[in-house]
This record gives sequence, structure tokens and C-alpha cells, in this order.
Amino acid sequence: MNSVSQIFPQLDIPAAALEAYQRGNQADEQQQYADAITAYNHALTFTEASPIFLSRVLDRRGSCYWFLGQYEQAARDFQRALEISDDPGQRARCRARLGEVADARGWYDEALQLYQTALEEGLTANDLLAIGRAQRGLGIVHRRQGNAEKAIFHLTQALAAFQQMGNVREQGRVLTSLGRTRYTRGEYHQAIAAHKQALRVLQSLNDKWRVALSLNDLGECYQALFSLEEALAYHQQALAIVEAEQAEVIEPDVKRNMGNCLVLLGRLSEGIVYLEQALTTAERLGNREQAALALYALAQAYLVQNDLDTAVSIIDKLTAVAQNLNADRYLALAAFRRGELAIARQDPQTATAELQTAMLAAQTALDQGLLWRLHAALAEVVPDPAIAAVHRTIAAGFIQQAVYPLQDSHLREQFLLAGPVTAVLRASGLDPHTLLA
Repeated sequence: MNSVSQIFPQLDIPAAALEAYQRGNQADEQQQYADAITAYNHALTFTEASPIFLSRVLDRRGSCYWFLGQYEQAARDFQRALEISDDPGQRARCRARLGEVADARGWYDEALQLYQTALEEGLTANDLLAIGRAQRGLGIVHRRQGNAEKAIFHLTQALAAFQQMGNVREQGRVLTSLGRTRYTRGEYHQAIAAHKQALRVLQSLNDKWRVALSLNDLGECYQALFSLEEALAYHQQALAIVEAEQAEVIEPDVKRNMGNCLVLLGRLSEGIVYLEQALTTAERLGNREQAALALYALAQAYLVQNDLDTAVSIIDKLTAVAQNLNADRYLALAAFRRGELAIARQDPQTATAELQTAMLAAQTALDQGLLWRLHAALAEVVPDPAIAAVHRTIAAGFIQQAVYPLQDSHLREQFLLAGPVTAVLRASGLDPHTLLA
């Protein structure tokens, strides 16, 4: 089906309205979203223009508001664009956009409903852009909720739709989502490959905001593999772009990773500053997922400092946000930190119960990166030596699953010889050096 914009020449649209729309598009492409909004505002003053045109302008303006983190205004534009359009494909696109707003706010059930309806409408209209966006949205929400298998299925379908229509930018976005899904499963080799492919695509388009996210995501993968200096370099590049472009909507994600990496490097006070900034911005924007992730990282920092009073406050906030999100991934993270707090308080009974709660949620999410840490922690608190040995063996198994696909010998070495990993392997009777080849 032709793009809605391609039928504009057939409509009776004032020349000044079209000119304003085109100026908005140019600013939008250059990620000058405030300037784009100004131009789209002018285009919308021509109320006599076709509803199809006005709907498209509202759609584009709403997207700019979304990038600026102004979700209420974005939602109003997308809803109005939906209401005034009688074009099935355009309606499906608007509904998918509404799904993006709901997702950003952590309203996952609402987002799923919107994306599913958008997919059905897009299929009826044979609108590949609507189909691809709806499939991508479904994949992202399933990932957030911890269902990686469903996420990969929908993201693969989205990638196929965007490849069929030749939309390179949207392919880059899907590759980013696929990389994040692989990361949450502990499939770091595949995650890095997807993020590097996304980075190449987005750099070719000079899509600076998403380039920053790709660099940030690559850093997070290297961080999980304890290749911390490489991770820090990626985060520094990402943060430089965010600050230069004033990309506030992605600031929490980038600053959280920067802060977490500094904490892991032992630079606690520096790391906590970034983590606090990430949390403040996430809360102001209403991004509950990023708030949860920032709280999770902050809790670790204060536990490392042995500042248990502050850790309690942070973990209580994390638990409340996780319960509000009601997604297995975040429930697992909150329970894990509660378990670590109990360990710090020398309360093995509570620690065991909390870590087992985290384990159940993490198993649903198939988060191998979290599961090996959980089994390793349980091995230290369960009273039965035989059960502890089983947990160590399982933890070692998850570690081996993560390391075997890694082609980069330096990354393998960084991961296997990291203190926490070496401790688990040796406790289970394995010499990490034997896994380096």
C-alpha cells in the first residue's frame, strides 16, 4: 500500500500547508524536534485541509513530542490523528504510536492491546509500516514482561516487514530491540552482533539519538561480560552524543549504564552521581522501566558501600515500582536485591526465600545472566551442603552457556577470569583457564 504522504498531491491541500509540513519533516529528520513541532503547528492551522493530511501532521508532531519525553501531548496528538482519519493504514499507525506511549509509561497490558489491534488493522489494510511497528511493539512489551520467546518471534516478523518495504531506519530499530532481547536472555554473542549491525545502519543514516542507544547497548553487553574498560568507552561515546543533542528521553538509560559501569570499576561516588541523575530524569519523564533499572543499580552501589539504611530505602522503592509494572523481569530484580540485603544483614533464611522468589520470576524470563548470579548467591546461604553444590553446578552451567558462543578470545578471558565468575567455576570444580580455548 502506498504511504499516506504519497497521496498528498491528489488532495486539495494549500501550498503553504504542504510547505510547512515539509519543513517539519526536514527538521524531524535532523532530530530538531522543537523546530519540527513549530512547523507542524503551522501546517495544522490550515483546518480546511484534508483529514488525511491533518492526521498525518498530528502523527508526525506526536512523534516529536514522544522523542522529547512529552508523553501526554504525544498521546493527545496520536489519539486525535486516529479519530479524524478514515484511512485504515493511517489509523493502524496511530494506534501503534499510542502503544509506544503506553509502553514508555509502563502500561504494558494497554500497550499490548493497542499493538494487537494495530496489527489486525495493518494486516487488513496491507500496510507494511503499520504491521512492522505493531510487531516490533509487541516484541518489545513481551521482552519487558520477560517472555523472550514471544519477543523474538514478533521482532523477527517486524524485521521481515521492514525489509520487504526497504525501510532501513525501522530495520535498525528492530535490530536494537532484538539485541536487547538477546541480552536479557544472557545470549551476549548474539546481542553484540545485533547491536553492531544496528549501529552500522543507524550511523549510515546519521540517526544520532539511536546511535547513542546502540553504543549504550553495546556497552551494557560488555559490562555483563566484565569487560569494563571497553564498556566504559562505549558509554562515554553514548553520553557525549546525548549531551550534545540534548536527548533527554534517552538520558536515563545512558546515565544508568555509565553509573553502573563506574560502580563496577570501584569508582562508587562517581557512579552514584550518574545513577541518581538517571533516576531523577526517569521519574520526571514517567519512565517506570528506567526508574526500576536505576533503582536496581543504585541498590547495588549502596550494598557495596555497606550503607544498608540507604539500600533499604532504595530497595523499597524498587519493589514498589516492580510491583506496579507487574512484569517478571522487574519482580525478579527486586527480589534479588532484597535477597542480597538479607545476606548483608546476615539473615540467611530471609535471603533464601527472597532469592528463590527471584529465581521463579527469572526462570519465567529465561534470564541466564541473572540466573547464574542467583544460583551462586543461593549456594552461599542454603544450609544443606548438597543443595549448595547443586546450585553451584547450575550456576557454572549458565556461565558456560554464556561463554561458549563468544568468538572474541579477549571477551572470553575478561568474563571467565572476572572475580565473581572465577569464584563460581572454582567452587563447582572447574578451572576457568580450561574454558579459554
